Amino acid sequence: MGQPQSKPSKPRFPQPGDHIYCERKGGLYDHHGIYVGDDMVIHLRGAAKKLGELPACHKCGDKRVENGEIAKVCIDCFLDGATLQIFDYGVPLLEFIARKRGTCCQRDSKPPHEVISTATDLLERNGFGPYDMLTNNCEHFAVYCKTGCAASYQIVRHIEGAIATGPAGMLAGAAVAVACGVSKGVRKT
Repeated sequence: MGQPQSKPSKPRFPQPGDHIYCERKGGLYDHHGIYVGDDMVIHLRGAAKKLGELPACHKCGDKRVENGEIAKVCIDCFLDGATLQIFDYGVPLLEFIARKRGTCCQRDSKPPHEVISTATDLLERNGFGPYDMLTNNCEHFAVYCKTGCAASYQIVRHIEGAIATGPAGMLAGAAVAVACGVSKGVRKT
């Protein structure tokens, strides 16, 4: 049985407060951030990706901000040539199970002004902690801004791939995904 297929949101330009993402490394993983308006995105990136290493950008200009591992950059720098996708919230259980992990969440989103306020506060305080691929990545950051609960569904996707050795593996993977989709954990910042 193959990997569930992504059913991306309908193509549209992001609205302030949207959780956006794009594929990296040929689909090996997705990069996530919060669109805050004015063509700017706040996102968590690994320590290896220092803002100073980015080429000068006329679009970011003096609006580009870096604080530790959180950065605010223009949407073009965030996408780095990749295709923009919008992460969906409030997805029904059966659709969540059928879709590619890291593209949607069962939880409802906070209102856009709260999402932007959370992302901006975390940027100003560098308050999300150091990047860790498994426990504190860009998707954890974006989902936390939207819901108040940090989660990374693409990590679940990789766990599913590792255990998917037939129907039993797919069922186990779906159970892990459902458990992550309804977890009640709250991040302390």
